[in-house]
Formats: sequence, C-alpha cells, structure tokens
Amino acid sequence: MATGDFHLHSTASDGVHSPTWVMETAARNGVRFLSLTDHDTTEGLTEAGKAADRLGLRLIPGMEISTDVGKVDAHLLAYGFDTAAKELQEFMWTMRDGRKERLTKMVRILRENAMPIEESRVLEIAGEASVGRPHVARALVEKGYVASVQEAFDTWLGNGKPADVNRERLDPADSISLVHRHGGVIFIAHPIFMGEDYGAPVAQLAGWHADGIETYYKNYPPEAVRYHEELALKHSLARSGGSDYHGLGNPDDREIGDIDFPDHHVQAFLRFIDANCAHTGKKAR
Repeated sequence: MATGDFHLHSTASDGVHSPTWVMETAARNGVRFLSLTDHDTTEGLTEAGKAADRLGLRLIPGMEISTDVGKVDAHLLAYGFDTAAKELQEFMWTMRDGRKERLTKMVRILRENAMPIEESRVLEIAGEASVGRPHVARALVEKGYVASVQEAFDTWLGNGKPADVNRERLDPADSISLVHRHGGVIFIAHPIFMGEDYGAPVAQLAGWHADGIETYYKNYPPEAVRYHEELALKHSLARSGGSDYHGLGNPDDREIGDIDFPDHHVQAFLRFIDANCAHTGKKAR
C-alpha cells in the first residue's frame, strides 16, 4: 500500500461511500497523505477534513474537472486551491447544472432504447452529490437492464456509446488559469484514457501551464508508468498518484492506497504542493 493517494471520490460526486468513510478506510490502509477529488465540487471537503483531523491524516483540497482538448476528453485534478473563492464556486455550480441537463438527455435516450428509468430515481441515488454517469449506471443495474455498472458503461454510457451525452466543459487553458488564480495547481488525470497517442494532448496541456501528470495510477503496468515518467521529464511536470477510488466494484477497481506509488515520489509531490499552493492541507502527525 502507498502512503499517499491523491485521486479519491465520495458521495459528494459519483463515489459510493461518504467522505468520512473514505478517510477512515484510507487510514486503515496505511494512507497518511491524500486528496478528495470529487467531480466539479468541493462539497465533501469539510466532512473529509474533520475526519482527517481526527485520524491524523493530511488532506489536500482537491477536485476533478472535465475539459476537452480538441475532441479528446481530458480530466484535470486541481489541488491546493482556495475552496471558498467565489469565482471557483460559481464555475462549479455551472458545471453541476450542465450535469443535470445531461442527465435528462441520457434518460430520454435510454427510454428510446426500451430501458425506462426515472430521472428522479437517478437524482435520489446521487443524493446531494454532483450527478454523473455512475448514478445512471446504478439505476440501470437496479432495474435489471444490466448486470453491473461496468456493463452499463461498456454497452450504453461509456465514451462514444449510445447514451453518452456531451455536456458543457470549460476550456482546459481557462480551467488551468482559474485554478492558478486561486492558489492551486493542475495535474493531468489518467492520461492513458485520452487515446492511443495521449502524448500529444499531454504536450498541449503542458503548454497551457499544467503543473503535473498523474504518473502512478491504479492498474498502470510498469511500461505505462515508465512512459508517464518520460512525459513528466520531457515537459517538466511534477508527478502524482492515485487509485481513482469510487467503490463501484468494477473489475479494474483498486482499494484506496493500492497503487504502485513509491514513498519518495509521495514526498516529492507533497514538497511540490507546499512550494506552489496557497492551501496545502494539514500535516499528518
């Protein structure tokens, strides 16, 4: 198990477990340094912060932002920013409204394909969270239309599938600038999902002043880790690592902290955060 995990989701967005549960499980797994990075929201950070303080963990403020680089779906991990900044919060409200509009379109497509689900039920599953595709997937499983969340994504909801609906996304350069203006840094999340030639969008994001790249990620084989390390060196990017834990039970899921993220790289990431962010979280005891 790694001592650091900087890509985690909770019920504040599309994770299954509460922020408190995520912090407690991380502590049991030996993780001492972490970030809660829910999609387009900081709503879980207050609860997570209380649990982290109680457990003696260092929690770095985080969030995952969806952008596009050309036709490529690119996710960005923001760390160490001012969570109270009005401009950031207004942006997140806009993004969450876009998610609700997207849900309406997805439900319509699924009904047209003989899989009627209720939008209200998806919102019940999401609760106070920022609604997303995993909540729709869980509604499909509940109705018996698919056997698992993974099957829902593989056949209907995944990128390019029939019920995958585009929504408004912030320009990546604007996203990076927004987070920088409020004391944070941006890391490129799971670049391997940006297509076979993901070195090209990584280069573009680095040119727009992205600060780092998620190098140590759940199921990356050694050759993928090496390539990410090469990209980091080539573009002068810092390195991060995370399990991308949601708790959905998909075949490729890893437990919190179950990543090949060497401790000296965890410490290097923390030094980078301390040197470049206005809000660095509390020190682990």
